[in-house]
Amino acid sequence: MADVQAELNGASKRHSPVSGFAGQAANVLGDLLELAELQARLAKSDAHLTFTRMTRPVAVLLVGICAALASLPVLTIGLASCLDALTVLNAWQAQLLIGLLVAAVAVMAIYLSVKSIRRSALQFERSASELARNIAWLKSILGSSHSSIKTGEKNYE
Repeated sequence: MADVQAELNGASKRHSPVSGFAGQAANVLGDLLELAELQARLAKSDAHLTFTRMTRPVAVLLVGICAALASLPVLTIGLASCLDALTVLNAWQAQLLIGLLVAAVAVMAIYLSVKSIRRSALQFERSASELARNIAWLKSILGSSHSSIKTGEKNYE
């Protein structure tokens, strides 16, 4: 009855340190859940952007590989025959020269496509750096709570 009377008279009720800790823990847990949700949204956005950017280079790479494989025998034989007829090179020398040139072009196309794909995949660095910053923030929050508990300080907000 005295507690009810004190509350009615406007006297403040005394709170235990455990209830303050529970409130702070609930706030930190809420912040952690919101942070995890934001991190997941950022990763989803980065994944979508990365796959969108990778679509064209992968398609170009596949078309380049298919075209090179399909046309390689016909082109090399035709060019080598032409080179054999127009120069003093033997047939085998013309075939070897044309084969090397076509292979160099194919390697260059593959190299440029792979380089473009790698550039597109770097988008995840944004998610990784944001995750690192969030983890550092969490460690600082937990570290300050841990140090205040060790030293016996009261951290009421």
